[in-house]
Amino acid sequence: MRENKNREKSEKEKKNKKLELLKNKKLLLTIFFVLALITGVTTVIIVKNIKQAEAERIESEKRAEEQRLEEERLAEEARKKEEEEKAQAEAEAEAQAEKQTKTETPTTKTASGGNCTVNFGTLMLINPNFTVSTSWIANRKTQLISVSKTHGISEAKSSNGDNLMGSEAAKHLNEMVKAYESYNSGHTMQTRSCFRQVGTNCGRLCAKTGTSDHHTGLTCDLIDSTYGTELNTDHYSNHKEWQWLKANSYKYGFIDRFPEAWAGSSMSEPINVDANGSTGLFETWHYRYVGVTAATEIATGKYNGGKYDSLEHYLKSIKKVSDLKNGKC
Repeated sequence: MRENKNREKSEKEKKNKKLELLKNKKLLLTIFFVLALITGVTTVIIVKNIKQAEAERIESEKRAEEQRLEEERLAEEARKKEEEEKAQAEAEAEAQAEKQTKTETPTTKTASGGNCTVNFGTLMLINPNFTVSTSWIANRKTQLISVSKTHGISEAKSSNGDNLMGSEAAKHLNEMVKAYESYNSGHTMQTRSCFRQVGTNCGRLCAKTGTSDHHTGLTCDLIDSTYGTELNTDHYSNHKEWQWLKANSYKYGFIDRFPEAWAGSSMSEPINVDANGSTGLFETWHYRYVGVTAATEIATGKYNGGKYDSLEHYLKSIKKVSDLKNGKC
């Protein structure tokens, strides 16, 4: 009897254990299923986020590329516009120069004040013995272009107004300035007065209206303000730009218009433009366009024993003028 009860009890315990195991198994399966479901949902969300991030990256790169292309397009349009404006400015300057050639009658006394050299083109001579009238000067101004607007060379002294010059001279000035700035990297050469319509009465270094080389529209005072802003011959040794110009300007058609050797006398004495070719002035900053051929002959002293010539002496040597003292060709 006892054995039967023990057997029943043992079987009952086994049955309960099986039920407990089954219950635990179902619980584990449920937990596993829930975890799998959560993992699956998480995976879907992660994949979705990855795809969205990738789509956003592609869209961002697309927008960046479109922006880059648009910027390139605008830059190209700006470059073309700038080239067109520059070409137009040069064309207008050339047209003005052509108009000048066709319409100017500079040899008449009414127009030029009796100066027989104003029809010499880039070799015209204006000084106290070869003068021009105010009407000639006013007409000359209409034939010039803005160096700053056409070539981007700025005027160092704003009170001087715009730096006007003949188109051919301005073109060569631009080439010369670029060459200097390439040689002396980081430096900028500026004008410090080009065309002047009115002269000044300030003594030895100034020229009265009608007598100034600045009336030609072929001249500019030049300076690199890094070395100082004062136009003073005593400072020549400090100014690399003046030294460079003295040695190289002829390559671009420019000459040192008033070299010391041709000053004629000290700067404290009255201006002396004599019959031999003295200029009466000494200015290390004053550069005049005469064309490459004439500039080379003047700088190398072809008619002055190999030494730097003056424009006055050069014109007499090539028989363009006959009497420098009395202004005769």
